[in-house]
Amino acid sequence: MNVTVEYKTQVKVAAGVSSEQIELSEPSSLKTVIHQLTEKHGDPLKNILLDSNGNLQPAILLFLGDRQLRWDEDVKLGDGDTLTIFTPISGG
Repeated sequence: MNVTVEYKTQVKVAAGVSSEQIELSEPSSLKTVIHQLTEKHGDPLKNILLDSNGNLQPAILLFLGDRQLRWDEDVKLGDGDTLTIFTPISGG
């Protein structure tokens, strides 16, 4: 199963790539995928995405397709899904 992950704003800098395909052996929870990504990309991504308890930082936004997700939402990512991760942008 292939999932596309798109990184935007500071998250893109922390990941070192703007997007990537990840392989899942089975449909996986949002938390599992985020933790897999932080293990792959190391501390720069982990520090921007997760707090000291391993929970998502409050400023991080997650979208599955065009639907915004909550960190505690029971959703499974599977083949063909696109997960977008970013921080809000402000200014004018």
